[in-house]
Order: sequence, then structure tokens, then C-alpha cells
Amino acid sequence: MTSLPKSLPQFEHIKRYWDPRRNLHVAQILPGEVYVTKKHELITTLLGSCIAVCMRDKINKIGGMNHFKLPKPSNADTNNQNLNYGIYAMELLINEILKNGGNKNFLECTVFGGGNVIEGITSDIGGKNVDFVLDFLRQESIPIIRQDTGYTTAQQVYFHPVSGNTFSVVKQESLLKKIKEEENQYLSRINSEVVNSGIDYF
Repeated sequence: MTSLPKSLPQFEHIKRYWDPRRNLHVAQILPGEVYVTKKHELITTLLGSCIAVCMRDKINKIGGMNHFKLPKPSNADTNNQNLNYGIYAMELLINEILKNGGNKNFLECTVFGGGNVIEGITSDIGGKNVDFVLDFLRQESIPIIRQDTGYTTAQQVYFHPVSGNTFSVVKQESLLKKIKEEENQYLSRINSEVVNSGIDYF
């Protein structure tokens, strides 16, 4: 095991650990978090209806991942720059890459998530998240080199920003209890925002 590499400023709070099987340090992000690095390390997160964008500058070898739950807040929450919302999580991911030596002209990304893991939900949160992020990236002229979305089970996503390699592991149904419980909890909190607010999700 090697010593944990120093993280970039503002990312010291992210949980990181040594993975002996992959012989790499891994940064594990949760919903509402972003992590950017220049080091040879993996970033991972577990997704259901949420989105993770894996973005990097392919020339300067810096990149990161975000994990957001919804496209944008309701009108009443427009001053709440909460990273659970894609509009803020995307801006922070791009800004942190550029601030730490990236160039927007060299950015590329992979999009994961946007699944439907909760039976009986008609509002299609995952689909709205996918629509949002594809439109956002189109407007920012950032190319998508891979899109892996719309599963009915959870994905464990991994990203190595220096090389650009990404892969995901589809979780078996027997392992989904935790993520389904989490998604049901936040769905109950934001259900009126998703279904009844009349927000245009792009």
C-alpha cells in the first residue's frame, strides 16, 4: 500500500482508500459531491436514477466526477446552490477542472446513471436527469464519448481521469436494498418538486 496522495484544494473531505485488487487509490463520492484530480487514482460512485458525469481534459490529464439527483431546484430554491442539483454540480465540475489547469477546448466526458430502480414511479426522474445533462453538455459544446444510462438496476461506476478509462459494474438485485431505500427517501422529499412544480426539465 502506498501513502494517500494529497488531494486538490476543496476536496480533502472526500473519502479515499487503497484498493489492493486494482493497485490504486480510490475516491468514493456520494450524492451531492464532486471530486477532481490530477493523480493516478480512481473515482467511484453508486448510481440509480442519479447522474454521474466523468469529465476530463484529455491533453492536460486532469478530470473528475460529479453525482447529482435532480436537474435544478424549484423556483423557490433558486438561491440554494446545492450540488444535489445538476445545474450546480455540472458548473462546479467544469470550473474546478479549469481552475486546476484544464482547458475547456480539450474536455470530453462519459455520462452514467439515469436509471429506473424504483418500481411504480411514473415521473421518470432518471429520464429527466439524462435529458438535462445531454442538453447541458450540448450547450457547453463538450463532447460525450460514451453514454451508459437507463438501467433498471444500480451501477457502480469507476473513472480514471488521467487515462480516461471508465467502466461500470451492474449490481445484482439482491444487493440493491440500500440504494432503493435511499432513493425512496429522497423521492419522498422532492416528489412535489418533480411531479407538481411544473418545472421544465429540458
